[in-house]
Amino acid sequence: MAGKSIITHITAQVERVISQHEKLEADFQEVCRERDALKVALREQQEQVQQLKDELKRVRLAEGLGGAGSDKAKSRARINQLLREVDKCIALLTKGQEIS
Repeated sequence: MAGKSIITHITAQVERVISQHEKLEADFQEVCRERDALKVALREQQEQVQQLKDELKRVRLAEGLGGAGSDKAKSRARINQLLREVDKCIALLTKGQEIS
């Protein structure tokens, strides 16, 4: 009789553990879905931040070209620097073609 009681008790505990496991598994799956959704949202927000940064650069450049003296001077200096870099690249390409 005591053997049946122990078996019944163990069976009940096993069923309880299985039930808890199934609930935890379902909760885990839900958390994974939420995590994946948050990752997508984060990626979209990071892309939006980058787009806004790029837009801000363009706006600052436009204001610099048409704006006040110090901003205009900085913009012109940056453009001149970029032009010098392009000229260097062209010179290197031309030199490379002459050698070939």
